[in-house]
Amino acid sequence: MDKFSPSKVKRTLGISYLGCCDSSPKLVKSLTHKNVLTYGLYLAPRDLSGHNVCSNSDNCCKYCLNGSGRNKIELLTYKEGGPIQQSRIKKTKLFFEDKDTFMQLLIHEIRQAKRKADAANMKFAVRLNCTSDISPEKFTLMGVNILQFCESIQFYDYTKVYEHTKLSEKYSNYDVTYSYSGENWEICEELLKKGYRVAVVFENVLPEEFRGYPVIDANQYDARFLDEGGLICGLTYKKVANDYVNGKYQRPETTFVTRQEEAVSSCEAK
Repeated sequence: MDKFSPSKVKRTLGISYLGCCDSSPKLVKSLTHKNVLTYGLYLAPRDLSGHNVCSNSDNCCKYCLNGSGRNKIELLTYKEGGPIQQSRIKKTKLFFEDKDTFMQLLIHEIRQAKRKADAANMKFAVRLNCTSDISPEKFTLMGVNILQFCESIQFYDYTKVYEHTKLSEKYSNYDVTYSYSGENWEICEELLKKGYRVAVVFENVLPEEFRGYPVIDANQYDARFLDEGGLICGLTYKKVANDYVNGKYQRPETTFVTRQEEAVSSCEAK
């Protein structure tokens, strides 16, 4: 790693950074409300890059947050997406096609961000899967995964892959919030009873409870590892580029988004 040049790698790839701490309003909220500086990694979701990074995303890939924020504007403007989309595709291809270079750059940037947090007396965390769902054990360099490389750093993710929840028991520096797909409630309830958190995306207003479990407003910040277990992390749906047809918003047709009527009936059934 002595001859590794982060700036040269980024120039060659045509990217400004691999991940960063200020690319997402949600991650910034963690700093504003919880004094947590978060390094987040945004890859191209599903199989957009030619490599599938979200194995359980059949009912949510169309409504992925990849199509929100500044990228939403670019996707609605350019058929193939603009600079943000193309950058995420490049980063994802690098992960699969030259993992050593990817990992050296990732570790370099994480360490830089950690030094910045320490100097400012801020907490620090890393979210590897902002728009992907890859096991952290696949982020490896010389046979060592990222959780082992950075064992003193807090990592966290949301996941729809049940096996990934077990990693939070294996590694003390990894926290997972399981995601409700609209079709996996039995697994969600099993995990809730074990003390895990479950994220549920609601169409509009967050209910106080969902299926008998308390709901917290998870829109306020992203550092889920600070939350207690056994509760629902309620998120309100963010409109994405794919919601618009000929410039008009179309209500998402997916079980991934819990409709208002379902949320209300869940409370009334208690």
